[in-house]
Amino acid sequence: MNSGLYIHIPFCIKKCNYCNFNSFDNINHLMDKYYNTLVQEIQNDKPDVYDTVFIGGGTPTALPLPLLLNIVSIVAKEGCEFTVEVNPATLSANGFMELRQAGVNRISIGLQTAIDSELATLGRIHTFDDFLVCYDNARKAGFNNINIDLMFGLPKQTITDFKYSLERIINLQPEHLSCYCLSIEENTPFQSMQLDLPDEEATRQMYQFCANHLTQNGYHHYEISNFAKPGFECKHNLKYWERKQYYGFGAGAHSLIKQVRFENSADICEYLKGNIKTKTVLSEKDIKNEYIFLGLRKTNGIDLTDYKLTFRQDFLQEHKEQISKYIEYCSVRDNRFFLTLDGLTVSNTIIADFLE
Repeated sequence: MNSGLYIHIPFCIKKCNYCNFNSFDNINHLMDKYYNTLVQEIQNDKPDVYDTVFIGGGTPTALPLPLLLNIVSIVAKEGCEFTVEVNPATLSANGFMELRQAGVNRISIGLQTAIDSELATLGRIHTFDDFLVCYDNARKAGFNNINIDLMFGLPKQTITDFKYSLERIINLQPEHLSCYCLSIEENTPFQSMQLDLPDEEATRQMYQFCANHLTQNGYHHYEISNFAKPGFECKHNLKYWERKQYYGFGAGAHSLIKQVRFENSADICEYLKGNIKTKTVLSEKDIKNEYIFLGLRKTNGIDLTDYKLTFRQDFLQEHKEQISKYIEYCSVRDNRFFLTLDGLTVSNTIIADFLE
């Protein structure tokens, strides 16, 4: 079985106001030690067979380029989808060329919005012009598979504002977009701020405009928040949503290996002392809940034949009560059960009802 590799870089130049990821802007003195520990973990546990690599964070390009390139060299292989996350203003034109030459073939750029005042509110360190330079450098380096991250539901954001950002990105014709609604998370600066957020109806309109407009412009809406030109769906992230096998390396990284989940210590110091993976053998209930939760995030939903083979139950019969409750938000076609666009808009509520 082809696995996926995820490699976590926890360093940031500046922590954003909304971010609750396992990332830090005050631990640069630990870079060398973290790099050495990470490389040792990869060399010890890397599987022989894999076809996707994703280096995320944090900001992977906050690492000194020679260290990042060394990590790339350890895992790069022919025929592998190889993604590195990049924030604008953190990688030079030469850096993009070196990553491309080293075997990286997919770049994911964290833009979030095309409006500078919104970028400042989010605590981003770049402007939209910085992003344009970053995007141009990636193209000139030979990257023909680029994702751009975009957010909606931002403080004081109007539907017109979001449409403007989306149009600016579509005009660039990236191969992939990830579009997320802002969520106010615990232990973030936003949690303690008085924010003027769009109401639920406004964010619903933003999401539905995003999905419809991207579809009209040739993008395949294949997961709640993800859109791709045909053939450019993110193979690595599909492993998560389809519960394929993947190995995680670095502080806080997760792995799924033969229905056993492993979790690295998220505490950087504990990870550096000697990472002890937490091991969880998933029960059939755990597996089923993950299968449903992740399956309903995809726009093609759940394969009813595969569900019956996997769990020895008929999905439609097992969940007839929930299906009846949400009949206007779901559909069945080609032996697959899936949420409609209206259903995806309120998916958190619906999916929770389907879980045991």
